[in-house]
Amino acid sequence: TFDRVCRVLESLGYLAGDTVTADGRRLGRLYTELDLLAAECLRRGLWDDLSPAELAACVSALSFESRQADDVQPPRLPKGRVPEALAATVRTWGELDQLEKDNDLSFLREPDLGFAWAAYRWARGARLESVLAETPDLTPGDFVRSVKQLIDLLDQIAAATPQPPAESTSRPGDLAATARAAIDAMRRGVVAYSAVTD
Repeated sequence: TFDRVCRVLESLGYLAGDTVTADGRRLGRLYTELDLLAAECLRRGLWDDLSPAELAACVSALSFESRQADDVQPPRLPKGRVPEALAATVRTWGELDQLEKDNDLSFLREPDLGFAWAAYRWARGARLESVLAETPDLTPGDFVRSVKQLIDLLDQIAAATPQPPAESTSRPGDLAATARAAIDAMRRGVVAYSAVTD
């Protein structure tokens, strides 16, 4: 299995022979079940130039896992750039999943869009009661746990994202700063309180 994993990482440019590339070092800073997908989304710029709430919605697809195996209802998504960014994320997962299958591996579960709306609304300052009313399959406990997992992954993304050079003014969005802004927006109310009592 180790050799097959190395083959996949080498074909994606995270390894060059026995050497870990710059992209590979970034991948090494991500500790999530979908670390490879997160690294590819970062490398491809799929989450660049999103607002903090939009980024929270998109990254939640990697941190959240529904309890129900088959949701009959398609998940509710915010309007704007989120559906497009999530579609690109799912397409990237499909490419990685196929690459793994071609190498007799299967590590990556499919992204789960079931928390995107709740993450977006919470990051935009909505009250807990209204977020839970809009996502009735979420219990308060599930909500808090899911937000904390999302904050953890956003923190990893902020740490793994290369800083734009100081003289660079061409990039309108700094993903690390956006990830930190999303964390600040979500670490409030019951989420902040539960962190203190943990």
